[in-house]
This record gives sequence, structure tokens and C-alpha cells, in this order.
Amino acid sequence: MIILREITKIYKTGDIELRALSGINLTVEDGEFVAIMGPSGSGKSTMMNILGCLDTATSGEFWLDDLNINYAREDELADIRNRKIGFVFQSFNLLSRTTALENVELPMLYHGIGAWERQIRATNALNAVGLSARLHHKPNELSGGQQQRVAIARSLVNNPVIIMADEPTGNLDSKSSIEVMNIFQQLNAMGITIVLVTHEPDIAQYSKRIIHFKDGIIAQDETVKNRSFAEGEPLKLDLNWRTEVASK
Repeated sequence: MIILREITKIYKTGDIELRALSGINLTVEDGEFVAIMGPSGSGKSTMMNILGCLDTATSGEFWLDDLNINYAREDELADIRNRKIGFVFQSFNLLSRTTALENVELPMLYHGIGAWERQIRATNALNAVGLSARLHHKPNELSGGQQQRVAIARSLVNNPVIIMADEPTGNLDSKSSIEVMNIFQQLNAMGITIVLVTHEPDIAQYSKRIIHFKDGIIAQDETVKNRSFAEGEPLKLDLNWRTEVASK
């Protein structure tokens, strides 16, 4: 799914250079659930931006789902983000004046999908994360955990091959955090690759593998022992529907 070879990222301000990443080599297999950890300034956010095609490396080689990202133009990167990657952020990134359904439909607008199919797919995705009774609620009418579930539903509608989650439980209480991790674990069990950035060790324990960043390098790469498992409602996600979406 992901292959990184000698990835370096250098930010320049005038004559000053800041090396955020130094020669990163990393492979993430299809169907893995990986957590990225590290202190502020360790390079983990830069790494996530590169993996999500939101930023490009200064040097090195990056393959995502058999695509060489190194030479992609800006419009090609935007297309890759829309077709292959689902994003979930700490701040939810929902439009405040639109309903949950309309928020989930948004990625499909950029994909050129018609109104009827957008509504069907968005409804199915919201049903999958247990929000069938909240389709027409706006963000300020939803709890933090419900808003994050809307964001997860939005990440699913274009049938991504990978979900990038950046501190997805950072603004949630313990109960809501467990509900969100339950959803991620179920999605991963269905075969979706998940890469999650977190500063919370207890949240990282829900993943299968933890990669620790320090000073722009990978300091440790470990398989999770004594993995945590989140309890919660089973997802109502129809994999046949997702397959149909991918074929269109």
C-alpha cells in the first residue's frame, strides 16, 4: 500500500533550512492498522502530510497503491486524494451551516457524482456509523463523538483504499474516543488500511503497529502487544455497496 524510500523533507526560510524528515524508509502493507507517535517537532505531522498527498517530499521515493507519487502534478495529487484517501481530522472539519448528510456528500461533489447517488451513498455511510437518526442535524446539534462519526462517514463515501486519521480522538472524551476506535477497528477488519497519528499511548494500543518518530527519523517500529479492543455497536457497512461504488 505504502512504500517510502529515503524520504527527506526540508523547509527553507531564507538561508535557514529546517530538516523535518531525514531519510525515512517505511512500508505499510495493504490492510494494516498503523499508529504514528512522537513528540512535537518529531516529524510525525510532516510524515502524515506526505502520506496524504497534502505535501511533497524534498527527495526520496513514495509509492501509494502502486502509484509513483514523486512526479505527480498538483491536479493529479488532488485526484489521488479524492479517489484513494479518506481523511479524518482532530477538528472534524465539518461545514457548520450544512447538515450531516450534506457534509458527507461534499467529497462526491468534487468527484462529479450526481445528486441522487450522492444522497444514497452519504445516507448509507451515515447509517454505517450509527447516525441514521442524525442525517439532517447540523454540527452544532451533534456531540463531539457524533461529529467525528460524520467525518468518518465522509471519509468512506469515495471508497478509499486508505484512511488517514490525524489525532481523531484529540477533542473527544474517553467514551467517544472508544466509540471512534471501535469504528476504525471494524473498518480495518473489513480490509481498509488505516494510518493514525496520535500522542495518546492508550489510543495507539488499538492499532496493530506503532511507529515512533524522533528528530525526523523513525526511532522505533513495533508490533502492538496486548492490543486493546474497543467495544461498541457493529457497523452497518455493506461491503457489496462499497464494491459497487468502486466499480463506477
